[in-house]
Amino acid sequence: MKIVRAPLRITLGGGGTDLPGWYQQHGGFLITAAIDKYIYLTGSRRIHDEKIWLSYSDVEVRDAVSEIEHQHFAKCLEEFEIPLGFELHSIAELPGNTGLGSSGAFLVAVIKLLSEIEPRAMSTQDIAELACRIEMIDLGRSSGKQDPYASAFGGITTLDIDREGNVTAAPFKLPPRTKKQLNNCLKLYSTGTVRESEDVLKDQNLDIGGAKQSAADAMTRIQEIGYESRDLLVAGDTDGFGRLLDDHWQTKKSISGKMSAPAIDALYAFAMQNGALGGKVVGAGGVRRPRLFGS
Repeated sequence: MKIVRAPLRITLGGGGTDLPGWYQQHGGFLITAAIDKYIYLTGSRRIHDEKIWLSYSDVEVRDAVSEIEHQHFAKCLEEFEIPLGFELHSIAELPGNTGLGSSGAFLVAVIKLLSEIEPRAMSTQDIAELACRIEMIDLGRSSGKQDPYASAFGGITTLDIDREGNVTAAPFKLPPRTKKQLNNCLKLYSTGTVRESEDVLKDQNLDIGGAKQSAADAMTRIQEIGYESRDLLVAGDTDGFGRLLDDHWQTKKSISGKMSAPAIDALYAFAMQNGALGGKVVGAGGVRRPRLFGS
């Protein structure tokens, strides 16, 4: 049996500049940080039959890859020469649709596991790029480069993206004191809501690509915030970084009315009134089935 895990992530600055609607015209830059919550994949041979057994939020038992309903599993398996008679099990520490890059982490974990079963030599960049290709091209999802790269590389990482979509990932080395301050000051809360990012990202890709000038202007500011976040963190100015998070969130909300909701705005206002310097909704934004804690 083989076991791998891939971390979920948050964005520290420049989120959204990893979308092709933006970087194909302007390039992209962002700071991403893996967190200590993971998606786990286990894989093992089945010695008593030649079935494909997949376990996730559902269970599939198939005779061929072409029969698999889970699109991400199916596309990954199409890339590798895995003999029949095996099973894969996925376990997530946090639910999907929470804005933490679970889809990208899932793909990274599956690709890493299959590359060890085949086996196939793959660099970290190879794994991230294959995950991006499957998500963005093969499955046609309106996602970006951040999630697979954040999960594959781990830690705090800067991502420079050129107009062709080539990514340069580099560890963002911070002084121990700054890391400790970030650990003490950054808090991640569940809003009690879930959302499907595809619709939000699809509209955002179109808007920031030039369909709406106001959205393009907002993204220009968000990319600037990515660089400013880097400079403030290098300088150890975590308070300034906190205030910049608020700038980021207010700018992001101006791109589309789908980014937030009254319940989210109420929670955010409560946090700001009680000492927070800034914050943001992680991921694409957007909510469905909103409810406040305790309701």
